[in-house]
Amino acid sequence: MVSAILGGQYGTILAIGLALGTDAFSLGIGLGVQGLRWRDILRLSALIGLFHLALPLCSILIGDVLHTLYGGLFQKLAAIILMFLGSKMTIEAIMRQSKVGPPPFRADIFALVTFAATVSLDSLSAGFSLGTLDVNPLVASITFGILGGMMSWLGLYLGRKVNHVLGAYAEIAGGVVLIVLGMKFFW
Repeated sequence: MVSAILGGQYGTILAIGLALGTDAFSLGIGLGVQGLRWRDILRLSALIGLFHLALPLCSILIGDVLHTLYGGLFQKLAAIILMFLGSKMTIEAIMRQSKVGPPPFRADIFALVTFAATVSLDSLSAGFSLGTLDVNPLVASITFGILGGMMSWLGLYLGRKVNHVLGAYAEIAGGVVLIVLGMKFFW
C-alpha cells in the first residue's frame, strides 16, 4: 500500500523497511520494560541501525548476482523467503505474547551486539529478495538502517513507558506486510 502511495521502488523499500523495523520495535518494547539505562538504549539502537544497514547491503548485492545468474527462478525463491520471514515473524509474535514475561537482559557489549545482530538477521533475508528487484543497494540499506535504529529506539523508549503487549501487535502487523509483499513479488 505504501508502494502505491509513494510509487516506484522506494515505496517498496520503505514498506519493507517499516515491516522489518516493527520487529526491532516490538523486541525493543519487550526489552525496554526491563528498565534498560538510557546509555544502553542508545548503544543498542545504534547497533541495530548499523546491522540493519550492513546486512541488507551485502545481501542485496549477492541477490542481484544470483538473480542475474538464475533469473525468475531466484526471484520466486526470494519471494518465498520473504513470505516465510513474514510468517515466522507473525507466529513468533503470537507465541511470545502468550509467555509470562521477557527473560532478564544483561546490557554488556557482547549481549548488545548479539541482540542487535539477531534482530537484524531478518533484514539479511529481505536483502536477498530486494536483490532480484534491481533496487539501489545504498538507498535500501540506508533506509533500513535509519528505520531499524529509529524504530528500535522508539520501542525501547516506549517499553519503559507501556505494557509489553503492544509490541506483539506491531510485530504481527509487520509480518503480515512482509507476507503481502512476498506474494506481490511472487506473482
